[in-house]
Amino acid sequence: MPQEILLSTAAVITATGIIIGALIAIYRLAHRIGESIGVDKNGRTIAERLDRVEHQLWENGGSSLADRVNTIEAHAIKTSAEIDLIKKFVVGSTTENPVVSIKKPRAKKAS
Repeated sequence: MPQEILLSTAAVITATGIIIGALIAIYRLAHRIGESIGVDKNGRTIAERLDRVEHQLWENGGSSLADRVNTIEAHAIKTSAEIDLIKKFVVGSTTENPVVSIKKPRAKKAS
């Protein structure tokens, strides 16, 4: 009889500990999700922050990441053409496959 009471008490204490541990883990997860979805230190919501990121993905006249990549690509093509021209004059040979841009401009999807 006393052994059964001891085992029952141990089982109740263990179950209580497991439940409390699970509740703490759920609270931490909910708190982390609330912080990421909620407002950041500057008072911006997740939607505002994603708008800033999205703004960088589309061409907008020079200030976006896409515009900068396109500029670098244009400079690389120009440099390749200049090198081919120099080879033609100096060495007398050209490359078999000149570099040509086949990139289509991206269009922003209507939302």
